[in-house]
Amino acid sequence: MLTAVIYDLLGPSSFFALCILLTILSSVIYMFCSSIFGDTVKFPKSLPLIHERPSSSRFSIRTRLSYYLNCTSMYNEIWKKISQFSSKGIPVLAPSLGSRKEIFLPHKSIKWFMSQPKEVLGMWEGFNEVFQLRHSLGHEKYMLDTWAVDVSRRVMTQDLEEFIDPMREELELAINSILGMDTETWKPLDLKDTMRTIINRSASRFVVGLPLCRDDGYLKSSLNSIESIVSAAGALGIMPSFIRPLLGRLSTYTALKRLESRCRTVLQDRFAHIAKNPDDKSQDPVDLLQRMLRVASVNRPEEMNVPSMIRRLVMANLGFIFQAGFAGTNVIRNILESDPKHDTINILREEAQRFRDASGGDPSHLWTRSNISRMIFADSAARETLRIHTFTSRAMVRQVMVDGLHSDTGMPLPRGSLLSFVSQPMHTDPDHFPDPHSYEPFRFVKLRNEEDNRAKEASQQPDQNDAFADKARNDAGGNWNPHAFISTARLLIFGRGRTSCPGRFLVEFQLKILIYNLMLNYDIKFADEIDQRPTNIWICEFLFPRKGVNILVKRRTGTHDI
Repeated sequence: MLTAVIYDLLGPSSFFALCILLTILSSVIYMFCSSIFGDTVKFPKSLPLIHERPSSSRFSIRTRLSYYLNCTSMYNEIWKKISQFSSKGIPVLAPSLGSRKEIFLPHKSIKWFMSQPKEVLGMWEGFNEVFQLRHSLGHEKYMLDTWAVDVSRRVMTQDLEEFIDPMREELELAINSILGMDTETWKPLDLKDTMRTIINRSASRFVVGLPLCRDDGYLKSSLNSIESIVSAAGALGIMPSFIRPLLGRLSTYTALKRLESRCRTVLQDRFAHIAKNPDDKSQDPVDLLQRMLRVASVNRPEEMNVPSMIRRLVMANLGFIFQAGFAGTNVIRNILESDPKHDTINILREEAQRFRDASGGDPSHLWTRSNISRMIFADSAARETLRIHTFTSRAMVRQVMVDGLHSDTGMPLPRGSLLSFVSQPMHTDPDHFPDPHSYEPFRFVKLRNEEDNRAKEASQQPDQNDAFADKARNDAGGNWNPHAFISTARLLIFGRGRTSCPGRFLVEFQLKILIYNLMLNYDIKFADEIDQRPTNIWICEFLFPRKGVNILVKRRTGTHDI
């Protein structure tokens, strides 16, 4: 992302100075505009302001700076304040980008929050406000008209296994080509670049299929277009509304045009194929793009053109590639850095060997949803990484869509305001997880076993058994173990309830296939001592891995892909 690149180019001091300048500039613009036009959202005076005295009616420059310079501390303070007020359920108001203010609800309000219809609390409207797509993509329909998301959700929940073997093949080919097949010489690589490239290729096999997923130009343009959207969201959030249309178009124009040039021929060929075979899908490519085009040809014919489908493609890539690349980077780093007492690599390697041996040599029988659920050690290692290294510090953004709304405890929630819940402070709260800042790769294996023991005890008492099972399903958001990677229980990584992120099912496959291949087929170690490796960096509320974590890899002898 652009802000992470700027940090690396400028260094900490210059970057923070730039943040201070931007904050002062945005605050001056905000005060000027609000003196003329007034605040667009009128917040109740009874709503506490984070870091401010009870009598304060606006945020100081110092408080606004804290969002840019020490957002994690501010969100931890929000978590403490919400916990302090938990008996009353009082929300907290906090600053965000530019002049934006957002309401953070206490976690006891999640049940009420999730019960509100989309006409009252709009999820996509909230995302639209954050990403400012009406300006960066030219129309807000790419967020608010969710037909493409519905296609993705159907694939994730009903047809995913049809897509898994091609994605597995692509991930293995990417690993072999990037890490190499040399069993004698250690190969130096940058961890972040390596993992992002591997994930980009495998996810692109799912999204656009062959040949684009192996086109280096497409892969580069794909990442650039995603990063232009994310960077534009940050820049536009600071700027006043009258500047956003021009700045938004300028910030994404080049990246979108380059992506269009890479995809134009493929898209035009597919348009022609669908027009010639409107009802015959037997020769259709197996990828998400083709599913989207089939639906669009019937329900959104006005979008069957290159510019519109490119924008839909960018949104799909944002969902399936952007954060997954960071997750892969963090998972492998955590595994390599984990305390030797956990014997992490050996345990994961033994699990991978058992998993491979159970397949009888046929990968099509191996990589199914029911089978990968048995990879509980890899599952736990990945979930533990996301617990500690959540990409963002808050979750479940919604925009209030109606007048006169009150929270479950009576706090007025004005129309147009953004609501969310802090997540990272909860994930690292010692009351929720012992030794919360320590990476315990098999923490969730232990919790699974404890849950299983409680279930067995409940099964011996019929009156309690049904209640226990219902609670587990409700907590997890589905019929899987509440400590599984895809579960939405106890953590807010993927949201909660019916609107939780469907992409988590794809990420689960990617990370487990990644761990499986690396553990079985490669020896991996760091090239530098721990004090020489750059740590992950918080930029506002987002946690980014950084370049410069160097690894050495070597193919293990006597290995083969499956």
